[in-house]
Amino acid sequence: MPVEPTKIFFLKKPLLHPIESASIEMKKACRATNRYPCSQELFARWPNLREASQRLTSLLTLYWPDHRKEGESLLVNCLDTAFAEAQKAIAINNNDLMEQKAFINQVAAELVQCLGLTLMIKRRGVWTAYDPGLEGYLDEIVKSSISEELTWVNQPHNAFKSPHTKLLCASLVFTMSELKLAGLLE
Repeated sequence: MPVEPTKIFFLKKPLLHPIESASIEMKKACRATNRYPCSQELFARWPNLREASQRLTSLLTLYWPDHRKEGESLLVNCLDTAFAEAQKAIAINNNDLMEQKAFINQVAAELVQCLGLTLMIKRRGVWTAYDPGLEGYLDEIVKSSISEELTWVNQPHNAFKSPHTKLLCASLVFTMSELKLAGLLE
C-alpha cells in the first residue's frame, strides 16, 4: 500500500492576507531577511536584479515553504542567502560584476529547492500537480478565480534531481544575459 505524502503547508481561498503587487511583496520578503539596507543598495546599483527579484517573488510568493526549514519561506531564505553572497563578493573583490554574479548564482542554487516539494492545486474540485515550467508564476495562480486550494506535499517534484533543473528554474527569473554573465549558460 503506497504511503500518502505529508502535507507541509495548505492555502485555501479567500486568503486572509491577499497577495499584493510583486514589488510590495518583494519589500516584505527583503525586510524579513534582516538585510533590507543591503537589498536597497544592491537594487540601486543593479536595477536588473530588482526586476529579477520581483519575478522571483511572483514565482514563489511568501507562501512557498522551504522544505529544509520548517515554517520558513523559500523566497525569504533565497533572498537572504543571495544578499549575503553578494555582500561577500563585493567585500572581497570590490567588483560590481562579481557581486551580480554571486547574487544570480545563489538565487539559482536556492531556487532549485522549490522542487523539493510538490505543489498540488485544486481547480474545479480536481487536484493537479503544479509544473513551474508550464503553469506560470504562483502569484497568478493564487489570484486566479479558478484555483480553489493549494497544498504542498513532502514529495519532491520529478525534475528535482535533474542536472538541468538549476538552469531551468533560473531561466524563470533571470534573462539570458544574466544567466550568461553568471556562467550558467556556456
